[in-house]
Amino acid sequence: MIRVIVAVDEKQRAFEVNFSDMTILELAEELEIHKDSIGAVLVDGVPKKLHAKISDNTEIYFLPVLSGG
Repeated sequence: MIRVIVAVDEKQRAFEVNFSDMTILELAEELEIHKDSIGAVLVDGVPKKLHAKISDNTEIYFLPVLSGG
């Protein structure tokens, strides 16, 4: 089981998925999260690249792109 926290839009959502043996990018695509809206990804609190593999018993946090001036 993978716990996913999505904060790439105005509100934060958390849910669990049964996907495994895939990359973070493949998971984002499966969840219909466009990669351009992802600023960073934390896997169990550690920053990871979108092409990193994920496994069971993992928490993935999708963070939004930050902007400002």
